[in-house]
Amino acid sequence: MRVKHYRSIVDCDVILSPLTVLLGFNASGKSNFLDALHFVADALETSPVQAAAGRGGLETLLHRSPEGAAASFELRLELSLGLPQSDDAVTATYGFKIGPDPTGEVPLLVLREAGSINLPSGTLRLPLGVHGRSSRLRLSASAIDEDAPQAVLESALRAMRFYELDSTVLRELDEKPPPRQPSLGPAGEYLGRVLGELAKDALGKERLDAYLSALVPDALGVDERREGRYSTVQARFRTGDGVETFLRESLSEGTLRAAGTLAALSQPAVLAGRVPLIGVEEPETALHPAGVNALYEALDDASTRTQVIVTSQSSDLLDSEYTRLEHIRAVANVDGVTRIGPVDAAGRSIVEKGLMSISELHRSGQMRPEWADQAPRQPGGGVGR
Repeated sequence: MRVKHYRSIVDCDVILSPLTVLLGFNASGKSNFLDALHFVADALETSPVQAAAGRGGLETLLHRSPEGAAASFELRLELSLGLPQSDDAVTATYGFKIGPDPTGEVPLLVLREAGSINLPSGTLRLPLGVHGRSSRLRLSASAIDEDAPQAVLESALRAMRFYELDSTVLRELDEKPPPRQPSLGPAGEYLGRVLGELAKDALGKERLDAYLSALVPDALGVDERREGRYSTVQARFRTGDGVETFLRESLSEGTLRAAGTLAALSQPAVLAGRVPLIGVEEPETALHPAGVNALYEALDDASTRTQVIVTSQSSDLLDSEYTRLEHIRAVANVDGVTRIGPVDAAGRSIVEKGLMSISELHRSGQMRPEWADQAPRQPGGGVGR
């Protein structure tokens, strides 16, 4: 993904792995990168105007420097795409550039939109072109039918799912009419209904409960609970007298967030291959440190079914046998600008020589992106000033 002049990001070009962990301190820009990807899905699902309005307006998205705000921002993706008429995946690109309307008549303008799909018969260049004075994207209108390559591209981008889980939402009753095929909402809506649907797949539900047991001490599983026509959650715990069921009011934030994260990763739409990418903000929040490393295994497992991107600042999350340097994209804020890249050569060398584990490298403060402007490391492991 290429991001230019979006919030704290001036220009970054990031290769994403099947599992990508965006690792950095608070305010480094991890969430801004994930949100740029989310903006693509939102703009196609609704419109660029609505996507920007939901984030406070275009002015909040344009990168600001001492010289002023950028004239526009640009997002561009390269992805692997499965087509109905082909056994092999093909590569595709899509992106757009958005800026203000100098006349002020509309909230923003789509200044450019471009895409291409590399079909076996040749490259299909999508006729999206320059928009003139339009605030709408044209990818949807370019599709001839649902099986057309550009329709498949649009559907894949719209099907990406992003989560910033809220324990209050995870705990509450689902009073809204349920979707036909329940999927977890961005803050954790419909958790109970998703668990109920997942219970129809014994292996999927068993996997979720097993991971929950590893994440939450004495937990045995989490289930849907029906209260009249409403749905909510309950959890089973091992106690001195056997097994006890705890209702939603008694569940801790850590239990709820663990259940929400696991449900996002294993919900029926993911298992059916309908969700190409899942992004989760700081999934380790409120989890007991002793169980956080088991979360990494769940993330790695899920990445065999869908692409997974998470933000984190936790060293405990990395303390897992499944952690790999190639999963990590280090994020740093250098003079107000977000830098994102693989762990730099010095950090990789430290890990590869066995001088530190990946989690120890992070705890020491020496995990930095490859191309950040860096001060030299001191022999004792600190950062020179």
